[in-house]
Parts: sequence; C-alpha cells; structure tokens
Amino acid sequence: MKIENWFKNKDYKEGVEILKSSSSAKARIISLLERGKSNRNMALLIAELRKLKKVNLPQSKAQITSATKPKKVNLPLQDVSVQQEALRAKQKDESSSNYFKKIRYGELPPELKIRFRQLKDLFYDFCDLKYQLNDLPDELEEEALAIILKMEDLDQQRDVIWKELDHWQNFKTKLPTATDNDYSDWGPKKLYAKKASLNSSISKMNKRLKKWNEEIDLLKDKAAIKKKRQQISRTEKNLHKNKIDLQKIETLL
Repeated sequence: MKIENWFKNKDYKEGVEILKSSSSAKARIISLLERGKSNRNMALLIAELRKLKKVNLPQSKAQITSATKPKKVNLPLQDVSVQQEALRAKQKDESSSNYFKKIRYGELPPELKIRFRQLKDLFYDFCDLKYQLNDLPDELEEEALAIILKMEDLDQQRDVIWKELDHWQNFKTKLPTATDNDYSDWGPKKLYAKKASLNSSISKMNKRLKKWNEEIDLLKDKAAIKKKRQQISRTEKNLHKNKIDLQKIETLL
C-alpha cells in the first residue's frame, strides 16, 4: 500500500508494516509501535509516516514554478467558517443524541445527574479537539501529539463516568466517585510500584467480571442470579476505586 492511500483509512497494523518496509525506519520506534495500538502510538505512527511521505514526494512537485502554479480562488472565508461551525454543531448534537440515548436522565439520583452533565461537557470537548486535530496541517506534529494526549485524558475521564452510569442502570447502586487514599507525598519509585500493582489488580478484576457476566447468562435459579449480581456489583465498586486511585497516581507522575 502507498503511504498516500494509508492516510485515507489509517489502519494501525498496515501503517506499522509500511513503516517497517522503509530503510530509514528506526528500530526503537518500530519496537515501540509493535507493542500495540494506543493513542500515543497512533500519533507517533502518523508522525513517522508523514516524514516518510515527505521523503518520497516526487521531485517535480517541489519544482513547480510560479508560471505553472494553479491560481488561487478567493473564497469567502468568513462564510465558509460560519457554515462549517454550524455543520459541526449539528454533527455534535446528532452524535450526542445517539451517544447518550440509553441513559434515562430523569431516573438518575442527583449526584449522577451532575456526573451526566459532566460527561456531556467531556463529550463536546472531545469533539472540539477532534476537529482541531483534523484541521491541523501535516507538519505540525508536536501540536497534533499534544491534542491527542488531551483527547486520551478526556477519554479516560469519560470512561470513569460511564462506568458509574452503567452501574446505576444495572444495579441501582452507586459506584464510589472518590477514595481517601492520598499519594501526594509519595516519591516516583513508590508511585510506579503502586501503579503497577493497581494495573495488575484492574486486569485481574476485569477478567473475573468478564467470566461472571458470561456465567450469569447461563444461570436459571433466581437466588443464584441474585448472588452473582451482588458479587459483580461488589467487584465493580472495588475496580472503580482502583481506577480512581490510578488516575490520582498518573497525575503525579
């Protein structure tokens, strides 16, 4: 696949293969990208392929004379900008309706109504950042990475609130929204050790929850179903606490 075509769909695995086929690809970067897709790795891949794309540009493109350059068409920029903003606002509202349609706002307790409104703000902020990223010129790689990292942070915040809302929908009990643990006085070594421990616990809990959710679909006895649901609810609360603590630690590192 040509690099130009890759930018149309941006398939992560295909992009890594294209980069690996280049003689100028750095082994360290390839090794990092082969660990798997993440927002950070995707940004790195895009940046590297943009560099490679520039290197592979035909020389004739760089030698276009003023006589052969196409004439610029002066568009009414203000009108275009207003029209674009209106279109984007409509797109965001339509996406928002689909994104939140499963939540019955009127049935939420007061605390979760506040969280729901926070989630909507995060959703619109995320959309705005996505538009900013799409509007950036290819050469502004550092700015693009900064936006992607902001999007990653917003996405993590959205995930936490969604867990709280989903838990209420499923169990009619509230997940904790804070923990008493304070890591502000911890040093980097201790923080990294705790982060690793939390990630391990989160991974194990997620596996248990997946197993239990599969098992509950096979149960017929009402008492057994109730017991399993209570087990799932307790574990989800502990999992949520771990995620809150993990966010605290990540802000300190």
